[in-house]
Amino acid sequence: MSLDSEEKLEEERKKWTLTKEEYERNLDAIFNELIISGNVRPSEHPTVVMVGGQSGGGKTLLVNKELGKLPEGAIIIDQDVLKASHPKHEEIQSTYTEREEFLLLKKYVHQIIKDIVDRASERGYNVILETALRNSSRFVEHTKNLREKGYKTKLSVLAVSPDEANLSMFTRYCKFLKEKGECRRNTRVDKDSVEKIPLNIEKMEKMGIFDEIVISTRGNEETRFSPIQIYSSKETPNVSATQTYKDTVSGLKVEPEEFETRYLEIRKKLEGYGETEQVERLDSFHDEFMSREENHRKPKFPDFDD
Repeated sequence: MSLDSEEKLEEERKKWTLTKEEYERNLDAIFNELIISGNVRPSEHPTVVMVGGQSGGGKTLLVNKELGKLPEGAIIIDQDVLKASHPKHEEIQSTYTEREEFLLLKKYVHQIIKDIVDRASERGYNVILETALRNSSRFVEHTKNLREKGYKTKLSVLAVSPDEANLSMFTRYCKFLKEKGECRRNTRVDKDSVEKIPLNIEKMEKMGIFDEIVISTRGNEETRFSPIQIYSSKETPNVSATQTYKDTVSGLKVEPEEFETRYLEIRKKLEGYGETEQVERLDSFHDEFMSREENHRKPKFPDFDD
């Protein structure tokens, strides 16, 4: 099935649209579950934290760290989780491609996020918005609206090597296959993130909508893999968050030997599960990485005038 036009997409979307009663029941169930899972209670001075970073980078650990700083807990907005909350999600997932599923449920996800954020703000609940920072315009609007309602605002970004994040994304895919027998999470290598994430950080930094911007790197065994904060706009207000992010990411690197070892391990697992499409994606990522490394190793000679 091809959803190559807005008309076809809208026609197909109507098949899965919930009635008002179904939607409200679903919203109630989701919101109550988020209250329990986030251990939420009203805050006298509520906070909204936008947690950002490349897919596969380890944002969940950063979300947990930020949650731990909020004594009253928080409503955690994870778009992947909310997409799967549609009552007919399993049927949609088995009927359409990953891209079609995304397009069909896009409006539902946007609406459910808006309604959850509105309910949270009415009760004075803290909110954590998780985003890959490739296009955060809607989350920016939510942040602005909450700020106008008296919320403290924070942007917390995880800086990680894009190659590391992409390898971790494939590793996560294998983990889901082992635990659940299938995985529909995105494993498309994010080639645009290197440019789009710092651009979006810069845009938000210039907007001045955050009381604080912090940047962290992945943790290690000493920190029990909890992310390590390396920058705070409160502590160093004259230092650019955007430039700090760029400098940090440029200094993070996966060595070719390590890359090759992990690539072969992941490839073996994917082949074992018969994941031909994912093997092709992994191989393409491998070839692109090795090509970059080869160009980097080539000697560069100065140009001499004749």
